[in-house]
Parts: sequence; structure tokens; C-alpha cells
Amino acid sequence: MKLFRNIMIASSALVLALAVSCEQEPQGKGDATIGFAKETYVYKESAGLVKIPIQFTGEPKTYPITFDIVAEVDGEELKLEDLVHFTQSKGLKYAGNPKAPVYLEFQIYDNQEINDSRFINLSIENVSGATLAGTGKASLELSDNDNNPYERLMGNWVLSGTSPFDGKTTTTEVNISGGFSADEENVNFEKTLVCWGLGGEQFELKEGEPRKQPVWYMSYDGEGKTLTLQTGTLVSDQLQFGIATVEEVKMAALYINSDGDMVYSTDYNGVTATWSDDMNTITFAPDTGIYAVIYGDGEDTGYGWAGYFNVTMTRK
Repeated sequence: MKLFRNIMIASSALVLALAVSCEQEPQGKGDATIGFAKETYVYKESAGLVKIPIQFTGEPKTYPITFDIVAEVDGEELKLEDLVHFTQSKGLKYAGNPKAPVYLEFQIYDNQEINDSRFINLSIENVSGATLAGTGKASLELSDNDNNPYERLMGNWVLSGTSPFDGKTTTTEVNISGGFSADEENVNFEKTLVCWGLGGEQFELKEGEPRKQPVWYMSYDGEGKTLTLQTGTLVSDQLQFGIATVEEVKMAALYINSDGDMVYSTDYNGVTATWSDDMNTITFAPDTGIYAVIYGDGEDTGYGWAGYFNVTMTRK
């Protein structure tokens, strides 16, 4: 009886141990993988803050999946800290929520010098909770933007000129870019520069809104080293002026006519500008300028949204 009793106690202990072991066994499929979506990423030096998504598949036995990103510059003469700054590269975590993706986030430094592309090798290391998809490596190419005047003109500027209303010097902030989307940038490349800001408050484009305001355009001629104002272009269709009949605002050219009077026209294309050798100043042709005309009921209302004569733009 004693032997049987001891066997029963031992058996019960074994069952309990197995039960506890099963309860402590990590749940989940355990087939999670981690990797980069692409083998090569290319960004211009002027890209600023960049986010590369980290790709996850399957499901781990436990969350979170943790990992590090190791970055090494391809070339001994360059230092990583001179090219990019990583927001976080160590101890990254993914908790399994698709609505909270994980990115490798970094700021690219623009050195304002003409140079060949720089390359950084990225690798996912010290992974816990997943296995690598493929090699877990990717190449980051930082392409130069300083050998092309079209791209070097992009950035933040302060536009200054005399007001056609009272003759006083006035200023406004303007951002120059190639567009607000990849499609716009491709269409405009080395043809048109997009100018955001003209006597109004610049604000971020909200999702679902068609355009930032106010927006105007300049044609780009790299060989002639000139910019030409595009007149007749819609500046904005959602500005509030306190005038119920406002339908749109058109960009007009200001210039001195043959009688010596200052006039404006939405179809005159003679307002040009040139940039300085250091790309820090844009100077419009003397006795010309820009003028935003308010239209209502299909006609020129005679009201101006903003105007600047004898314009100079200085990099901010």
C-alpha cells in the first residue's frame, strides 16, 4: 500500500509539473520573420527626415519582437554621423499591432557640396522573437542634389519687394519645391518650380484637402539660368477673403507699360528672374513683380490678394 501510495503521489506530481509546463509554454505559431521591404533605398541629400518601414510576417511565440539596426558607411573616409542621424537604432520593438508599425527613422544631412553618392550598409541584428527574412540587409544610397541648379533652388526663402498698394517694402515666406507628390515631382522635374506662400499663412496640407495654399509656379531654364513667372495660374481655390463672390485667385505679372504706368496682366509672360552663383539669391527683372488677383462671378474684381514689385528672394 505504501509503495502504491508513493507511486500515486509521484504520478500526481508529474501530471502537475506537465500541466504547469504547458501553461508556461509560449503561445503562438512561432513563424515570425523580420526584414527590409527592399534591398536598396535611394534618397537625395535634401530628403530630410526619412522613415524606412521594417517588414514583419507570421506570428511569434511571444511579443514583442526586439532587434537592432546596425549601419556602416561604405568608405573609410566618411563618418556615419556626418551623413545621417538615427532617431533610434538599438532596442527597437514590434508589439504585433499593424496600426503601430516600426520604422527605421533618420535625418539626412545636406552638405551643400557637389559629391558622388554615399552608401550606407544596413543590417538587422540581435533579433529576438523572429527569424530573418532573407539576409536582413539593405543598402542606403544618399544621392547628391548639389550639382543640379533645379534642385539647389529648392528650400525656404524670404520674398521681398515694394507694395503696389502703398510703395512700402513688404516680405513673405515662400517654400520652393518640385511639387507636393512624387507624381508632381516627376512631371515638373527641370521644367517647373512650385512656390508655396504668397502673402498668406502657410499651413500643412490636411489629408483629403486638394492643395496647400497659396501656390504659384515658375518655369525653369537651366541653360539660360532663368526663371519665368507662370501667369494665369490658379493660386488657390479655398481662401477666405470675406467677399462672397470670390471664385478663384489668379497669378498676374506686374510691370511698367509703354506709358510708364504700373499695370498687371494674367497673360503677360515677361517676368523673369535669375539666381546668384551661390544659389542664395533670386532677383527678378527690374520694374517687374507679381500680383495675385481675386476673381468673382467670372470677372476680375479689382482686388489684390498680395503684390510685390522689384522682387528679390533670399534663402532663409
